[in-house]
Amino acid sequence: MNNSLDNTILLYNQKITKDEDMLVPFADTGAILKFVSENSIPVAHFWTTPPTVILGLQDQRLKNIEGGMKRLEEKRYIYYVRNSGGLGVVTDSGILNFTLFLPNKNNITIDEAYEQMHQIMQKTFSEKIETGEITRSYCPGTYDLSIDGKKIAGISQRRAGNAVAIMAYISVTGDQKKRSQLMKDFYEISNYPKHENIEYPDIDVHCMTDLDKMLDQALTIDDAKQKILDTLSSDNYVVDKSNFNIVKESLPYKDAYAQTMDDLIYKNKKLLLGEK
Repeated sequence: MNNSLDNTILLYNQKITKDEDMLVPFADTGAILKFVSENSIPVAHFWTTPPTVILGLQDQRLKNIEGGMKRLEEKRYIYYVRNSGGLGVVTDSGILNFTLFLPNKNNITIDEAYEQMHQIMQKTFSEKIETGEITRSYCPGTYDLSIDGKKIAGISQRRAGNAVAIMAYISVTGDQKKRSQLMKDFYEISNYPKHENIEYPDIDVHCMTDLDKMLDQALTIDDAKQKILDTLSSDNYVVDKSNFNIVKESLPYKDAYAQTMDDLIYKNKKLLLGEK
């Protein structure tokens, strides 16, 4: 791999089906960041999961997180904590997780990176998609994406070495009200008594929805993936759908993956043991 492939973007299309693989996408994220940093080749990563709640590091400070986790188990959701900040989100077969990995991070500011994902979403789905915090959603953020005031996606980013990962959590289809109710129950149980120093979201189950409902059209996860790839192609990327497996089999990738996975396992053991 070398810099002669400036307009090539490698595609990594991933579907998590087993509970024991739930940490894999975030271990991959650490390894892909290292690859992109060292090789200056962008990567588009799609991934979906079974019904899962992905907690942020801040969630570990909830006063009664053990009670919240018990509720998730009762509702038949698996859960884990990711190796980055923020708050919890729900993923399932109707949620598309999309990460755009870009090299030369010093040439793109934090706000520019967020805006790049915003523009991809606008070009792909609707010019009506706006940015701005939807305060009563779960995992609210400055760069929430919404249509007519209803959140349909959230964005976060990670930076390491000379690469940036811009991560979008996209509600494509399904029952967003049910997802919101799950997180509302989780926070009401977990944050009792209320934390004095951290304001956890007071969730309104009506302030988030799915893309298919807002666009008033049938939309599957595969449809959404292809539409995003079409947008990337229109932005002069050549999408390489076949060569990411070569990257995954390389020793540097495997080493970076193993290091990130070890960190994730450590953090999740602490969560299960009740250590803050």
